[in-house]
Amino acid sequence: MTLSVRPKVYSLPSYSLTGDLLGYLRCGLQYRYTRIGKLPASRPVQQWFGEFIHGVLEEAFRRYRDSVLKGSPSLPPWPSADLDDIRMLIKARLGARGLFAWSPDLEQLGDDRAYAAVQDLGPHLFPLIYRAEVRLTGARLLPPIQSQLQFRVADRYEMVGVVDVVTHVQLADPALAANPIVGALKSHLGQGLPPSFEVIIDYKGMRRPPVPKVGAKNSLWTQYEWQLQTYGELRRTQSDAQTVVAGVLLYVNEFHPTRRDLELLKDEMAAGTTDVPPIGGSADEAALKNWKTRDKQLPQLSFEYRLSRALRVVPITPASIAQALTSFDGVVHDIETCRGREVHGHPVLQAWTKNSTEEDTCVVCDSRTFCPDYQAKYARKHNETQPRLPAIKSVP
Repeated sequence: MTLSVRPKVYSLPSYSLTGDLLGYLRCGLQYRYTRIGKLPASRPVQQWFGEFIHGVLEEAFRRYRDSVLKGSPSLPPWPSADLDDIRMLIKARLGARGLFAWSPDLEQLGDDRAYAAVQDLGPHLFPLIYRAEVRLTGARLLPPIQSQLQFRVADRYEMVGVVDVVTHVQLADPALAANPIVGALKSHLGQGLPPSFEVIIDYKGMRRPPVPKVGAKNSLWTQYEWQLQTYGELRRTQSDAQTVVAGVLLYVNEFHPTRRDLELLKDEMAAGTTDVPPIGGSADEAALKNWKTRDKQLPQLSFEYRLSRALRVVPITPASIAQALTSFDGVVHDIETCRGREVHGHPVLQAWTKNSTEEDTCVVCDSRTFCPDYQAKYARKHNETQPRLPAIKSVP
């Protein structure tokens, strides 16, 4: 009698859409130290800002939902004291985890943007929300790597992510007839929408990026689109899901732009690299064109224009999902290859790709002092030189 041998037990490798896949696309070497090596950043500027904005919006929605359940719906705008209470609560939560604003100016900017997001966006967004912070998970075939770099026994990997907001939209609902978010969806998606559908919304604590040049690789514009497409596929398999027709990237910084944001917008308008310039002849166009960067007073842009820049609607179709999943499979292959090189003896700097195309990613990175890519691209611009180790004088 022949008995079969039980296969070896192995854990399914897990890849987070944001922490792993998008983290590696920002920079492979930075990902190796911060995500795999778990080295905390000395200046977690983006982490504090992103989690603060997410936390404020989530808590504000929770309070709105509680008011609905009590039978007395209360939409923003709310008294400033209520917003102060929410912001202090989120700061205390982040502080308990060791996350603090890097400077008073950053903290004030976070306060201003959170205030604008809740007071300006909340009245239109909160009534659409079906669920917030929805965890998604799915399995994919693990892309094979070179046999000499193999370091684990696995044939699949887990893909996980958390959607900030899942909305349910019913076009027949008269309460949504004047909703500007629903209007943006209709204008971008056309008339062939089902009577009831879902839209995935993902908050981004950044300004709207410029449209990449044709053939450009590793742009944030493309990476975040892949993220939404993958969210759509993972959400589709959940039991309470409706038809997911689109994803929305919500660039929170556009509700309260800084001087630097407006300078970049003017440059993009002149170069034709923004997909949402102000309407020709509008007050917003005049305000931006007449504004000089040396002026102390910043131009006041209308809510309609700021909302149009904050919302990026991405249609989700079977073809676009397939392309995004294939792209992310390629990222998993690259990460597995880098890990295989390191496991088989390659030094970290040689094993991991240094693929950052965003200067801001490099400037705040703790590895920049010894990263050859930073030294070659940006060190001279920022008046930084690579530190030199003490030399050893040889005895003749």
